[in-house]
Amino acid sequence: MNRILKIIVFSVLILFSGFWVWYEYTYSMDTVIPFEVNDSNLETKVLIASQGSRFKDSLVQNILKHYQNDSVYFKVIDVYTMFTVNIDKWDALVIINSWEYGSPPRNVKKFIKNHPDQLDKLIILSTVGSSNIALEDIDVISGESVIEKTSEYTNIVVERLDKIIKPQTLNKF
Repeated sequence: MNRILKIIVFSVLILFSGFWVWYEYTYSMDTVIPFEVNDSNLETKVLIASQGSRFKDSLVQNILKHYQNDSVYFKVIDVYTMFTVNIDKWDALVIINSWEYGSPPRNVKKFIKNHPDQLDKLIILSTVGSSNIALEDIDVISGESVIEKTSEYTNIVVERLDKIIKPQTLNKF
């Protein structure tokens, strides 16, 4: 009887491990390769921290395209490297992430918790299964990661970003 119980427990552990590996492989985000747009000496600076996926990459590109003729410096990084960010160097931060296991990534929550006095600089877009999910005391754009809705979400992010970086500072080249 003891041997059968060990076999059952071992089998369940193997199945659970296999499911976990499959889930991580299927639903994990790609890594974002950091890059910069425009001169870092420009007065207005915006950081975009994102996870990699077709939807999120398209959203980032649409945001950058919207501001391509404006004198705004953009830096794009992977959301998991946010621990390196000095928030004081940025006029605005756009965080694009997916909720994992029912909540945002731990480092996003920690970053927000560590900067409670600068939440007005943050624009957070979280892809989740429902648009009703939010972070306490944080204005979060949430919705499904549907590629056809990229332009809709781009417009929302750009509208909020314009309010933060003040339209009068957007000087054309």
